[in-house]
Amino acid sequence: MRLDLHIHSSHSRDGAASPREILDRCGKLGLDGCSIADHNQIGGSLEAHSIAADHRLLVLRAVEISAAEGHVLAYGIRELIPRGLAVVETVERIHSSGGLAVAAHPVRFPSGIGLELARNAKFDAIEVLNGGSSRRSNEKARRLAEVRRSPVTAGSDAHELHEIGKAYVEVDSVSTEDGLIDLIRRGLTRTGGRSRSTTEGITYSLETTLEWMKGSFRRL
Repeated sequence: MRLDLHIHSSHSRDGAASPREILDRCGKLGLDGCSIADHNQIGGSLEAHSIAADHRLLVLRAVEISAAEGHVLAYGIRELIPRGLAVVETVERIHSSGGLAVAAHPVRFPSGIGLELARNAKFDAIEVLNGGSSRRSNEKARRLAEVRRSPVTAGSDAHELHEIGKAYVEVDSVSTEDGLIDLIRRGLTRTGGRSRSTTEGITYSLETTLEWMKGSFRRL
């Protein structure tokens, strides 16, 4: 099975597509499932989860939380974790909610939490292939996961429909959200796809700089 575990919908300020459009796109691409992980919003993820059966897809509920030091992915949760908390407390809150805590694109500037926190906080997994990150950043995240002997995840970090499926995880057959979380916890995931291209990197740098200058990036 192939699943893109990091997609943003229109429920994120910077997302373009509705949850239904995202699931339609995943089906057309031949993906078996996905995870909508909007910035500090859970409505899109819950909506996708509620209509997943109609699309014959496995949807893992998620949020990308803006912790004080950077972004953290929370999988399998049903309610929001407050933004702005320290990474350590954010991870604790995710675990208290029964969720899976993942260090999102830990080396990407300026939204990654950095290698030290990704190494020392009690993350359940590390995102080692993010379609919006450079190959160098993804390689550093993968080396950290290897040193840490950590389970791994991957996703496109898509904000538009054409970006979906650029990076993904592969797992053996699973039919439930809890079953998928268990496979991730046990390190039974493989990653595939690609990092961002040079052209995509230039575009990202320009957009990030503009957002940063306007103060908008800090609100993600």
